[in-house]
Amino acid sequence: MAAPEQVVVRGRRRRARAARILLYLLLLVSTAVTLFGAPLLEQSVREGRSPRLLLIAAPAVLATFIAAFAVYRFALVRAGRYLAGKAFVQVGVMVLVLTLVVPGSLDRYRTAGTVRTVDLSRHLDAPDAETRALAAELARHREPADAVRYVPRLVELLDDGSPEVRRQARATLIALAGTDPAGEGPDASARWRTWWRAHRVQVP
Repeated sequence: MAAPEQVVVRGRRRRARAARILLYLLLLVSTAVTLFGAPLLEQSVREGRSPRLLLIAAPAVLATFIAAFAVYRFALVRAGRYLAGKAFVQVGVMVLVLTLVVPGSLDRYRTAGTVRTVDLSRHLDAPDAETRALAAELARHREPADAVRYVPRLVELLDDGSPEVRRQARATLIALAGTDPAGEGPDASARWRTWWRAHRVQVP
């Protein structure tokens, strides 16, 4: 049978080996997330498929690795199996790397909730009638505060040469106004202008 001292030594070696494996796995995960995962995570968050907290996954994993590595190294220092100065330098360099990673992750986290909507002005003025119709339809699915800025152009499109463009522009104006104060006909655009001006929207 093995002596008690040998059993203790073997147990420490197994724990040290397990700690090294865990550290290497953490290092691989943190490196992969930092170098390759950040753009994919940001896109996933902007598309609403992932929570914003994932954007700070890279520094979180890296900080976990640094903490575990520091505990492991200083345990070796205490046992007299590693130089204290060398351990301090290694941990210090890792902390420096963490300070370089954190600002970018925090910036992505802060801006992830910012929705960058496409400006429809150019599409509402497109030479292609189908593009104008699609833009007029899309405008009514925007937030009212954003969609109102397209009202002047939508009113102009009531006199467009394309029936579909006129139909989509009218449908969007009705959706934004919550009512149909102008009806149809050749003077509909003038009636819409009057109505929107009465509601403090400047329509040329």
